[in-house]
Amino acid sequence: MTILARDKKQLTYIYSSFSHLGKQVLGYVEGIDKKVEVIDIAKQNLGDTIWVEIAENLGLPISNLITTENDYVSSIGNTNDFNTDDWLKIINKNPKLLQKPIAIKGEEAMLITHRSDILKFFGVDSAGLEKGLNGEPPTISSTTKDENFI
Repeated sequence: MTILARDKKQLTYIYSSFSHLGKQVLGYVEGIDKKVEVIDIAKQNLGDTIWVEIAENLGLPISNLITTENDYVSSIGNTNDFNTDDWLKIINKNPKLLQKPIAIKGEEAMLITHRSDILKFFGVDSAGLEKGLNGEPPTISSTTKDENFI
């Protein structure tokens, strides 16, 4: 049973407003012409069950969702023996550790590592951008099948 809304027509965007990348991608997300639910974990805590569901959907352990190269995690010492509960406590108390935002649409989920990843996630290609130079509006939806221009 899933806790998060899993509508194919809605994007759920989870980020930390402490993250530079998260704030940059938020601009892209706000420009998408679809229903969007934005969750800033610096202002709204997610439950442990939701974090576990997200990690499973991404196929990653919870520890891979957060940056471990920072002073807080370094001050803890050896984290090799941490279990899921330990990582959940860390992420819930330190939202700035989520440096890579997460996009969810239906049953798909993606850990965003670059700004353009959000465009790939929605299947937008750049094939029509040259039209904008000739006065024609650019094509902003995918016009090719099984090709990726980003």
